[in-house]
Amino acid sequence: MVQKGTGNFEVVEGGAAVVSGRVQVPDNLSHERASLEFFEPQTSDDLLKLSSRDIYKELRLHGYNYQGEFCGLVSLDSCGECLVRNRFSALVT
Repeated sequence: MVQKGTGNFEVVEGGAAVVSGRVQVPDNLSHERASLEFFEPQTSDDLLKLSSRDIYKELRLHGYNYQGEFCGLVSLDSCGECLVRNRFSALVT
């Protein structure tokens, strides 16, 4: 919930703050630019890859219990590559 007046917000899960910040409307939108920093691609030695079993185990440890059609992820890696089963997959965002 965003506090009126200050624009401060906090996201709490299980009694602990997981994210906090401030929302504000800029004075001049034309001056707002995102600074994108380029990075060196990771080598295969640095790559963290999670299997489907690892993904859903980690989600269960955080209180998410996906089953059946909701388990469409095959693998994820630390470069952002996501492999999904070649069938209908129900994704909740």
